[in-house]
Amino acid sequence: MMTMKKRITSLLLAAGMTFSLAACSTPAAEPTDSPAPSEEIVADLSRDILDFSAGLKGDETMLTANGEVIPADLYLYFLAVNCAYLTQMYQADVADYADQLKEDSKTVTAYYKILEAKCEELGCPLTDEQQTELNETLMSEGQEKYDQRKTINGLSDETMKFVYSINYFYDNVLNATIGQPTEDDLNNYVYQTRHILLKTVDTEGTPTVQEDGSYAYPKLDEETINEKKALAEDILAQLNASDDPSTLFNDLMNEYSEDEGLEQSPDGYTATLGQMVSAYEKAALELDYGQVSGIVESEYGYHIIIRDKVADTSEYVDKWREYKMGQQVDQWIADADIQSTETLDNLDVADFYNKFNAYQVALNEKYTAAQETPSPSVNPSADPEATGSVEDEAVG
Repeated sequence: MMTMKKRITSLLLAAGMTFSLAACSTPAAEPTDSPAPSEEIVADLSRDILDFSAGLKGDETMLTANGEVIPADLYLYFLAVNCAYLTQMYQADVADYADQLKEDSKTVTAYYKILEAKCEELGCPLTDEQQTELNETLMSEGQEKYDQRKTINGLSDETMKFVYSINYFYDNVLNATIGQPTEDDLNNYVYQTRHILLKTVDTEGTPTVQEDGSYAYPKLDEETINEKKALAEDILAQLNASDDPSTLFNDLMNEYSEDEGLEQSPDGYTATLGQMVSAYEKAALELDYGQVSGIVESEYGYHIIIRDKVADTSEYVDKWREYKMGQQVDQWIADADIQSTETLDNLDVADFYNKFNAYQVALNEKYTAAQETPSPSVNPSADPEATGSVEDEAVG
């Protein structure tokens, strides 16, 4: 069973996230239909989005990462993405997670600034080909659409270019620092297992977000949990007494396992580091091929695991490199000097996001209405720029 421990920003800490700016109809912080908690917010479109939502100018300093300035437009862009992710994925209230959202957004923006700096430090800045591709992407739909994307996300030209460059920063640093794995590297990264799961939580219940950003299902009653533990002990005893534990494992797994994924994965799971819940992963990697574990307790329940050999590890080379890149960047972030400003400390996250979202909805509606309204015919008598007369038009 895959891990459910997802940080709010987990999707942002991967390359390939600039899709959110691709069109003004799908902006970074996707507008929702739900109103603000207190009263409907009327967006003042005569102001820019950051002034309206946060009372800030785009070039104001929100924080620094190793001395590199992170401006308000960049930080607030990612904060809005995080808020949208929280509300849409978890249906949670932004106000309840304001501090975490601030910290996660600091990490995200610092991460990308560090990547940019590492490109320069390692001598792998954007190539001429990447620069050309970047410019073509920015203007792929023309100047008007580009300007709309800037406006609806509150970004300057410089920050737009930075956001669209993130994938290049990542790829260039990856290729400059991470080599090819050995076979041992791959065998310690990807592993194949079957397991028997006896659940101690109600996976049909509603999961709740925890303080650390993970989420958890409601627990079963104590009597049921004790019965599951006793059954796990009996199953393990049968496996330990068997001359052919691998064959017996399949029989017992099909009879007792409560893993909803068993039907789709009858031969078990192939997983990589960080993909499964930590207790499961730790136990699996300690096993020899064909060895059966003891009873392993995770946030899902009691597992009994058998490890099998991965048939072909070569297809995991790129994933291993990305994993090593992630470890490297984690260390860079841990070592970084990240300093907040008073402006960031005083930011009301919920108020900002409610206003930001209302502004995007209103501006999207304005853009859509403009696209759907046909251009009127020119009436020379009402157009001071027009020349000639109605009679002249008719003659011509």
